Amino acid sequence: MTREIAAAFGTAKSLITKFFVLLAITGYFNHAHSDQVENDPNDYSWTHRQFDESTIIASTPGITMFGDQLRIRIIKDSCDYGNLWTSVYTIPDETVSAKTFEGKKVSSTFMGEKLSLPVIHAGKFILGYLVMLDMGVYKLDTLVEILSKHEVLEITYQDSSDFKSSNYFDIPFNSWSTLNLKDTATKASQECKSLTRGLG
Repeated sequence: MTREIAAAFGTAKSLITKFFVLLAITGYFNHAHSDQVENDPNDYSWTHRQFDESTIIASTPGITMFGDQLRIRIIKDSCDYGNLWTSVYTIPDETVSAKTFEGKKVSSTFMGEKLSLPVIHAGKFILGYLVMLDMGVYKLDTLVEILSKHEVLEITYQDSSDFKSSNYFDIPFNSWSTLNLKDTATKASQECKSLTRGLG
């Protein structure tokens, strides 16, 4: 990854803050489902939309926690790359604050691979906290190819010396469908190239 691309995606704070506020305004729906999902499979299909003048977001809702989407952020001038990230909505006890999550890395297993995911934002939300996790920046076609090898993408959050997920995440797992991921990513990348304004 070039320095310019890394720097562009490194401007996440303002975007994440805006996205957090947008979620609060439009409403954030968390639904815990059983393993046997009764919803229409199309409810979990990947879709995309323009977030602002410089950004396209491709996303799919969680199967376990509906509101905790898996998202790919694609920005103008780096349309062949995607920033993968997700969120965890949790209702911990009253001793927890946003500072509990700041600067932490959350140990996780995603698609069978051990990862350490930096917390990029954590804030009070409804009755609990919304914690956003950065899953890395990748070449978009490579990312889609890897994710598309599975019909369902599963993540679990584990304890580590840096952060004990079992103390703070009341539902320490989620999963997402890859239905329509390839077509969505292709369209999102194409629309990104027609955006009028880059970051910075």
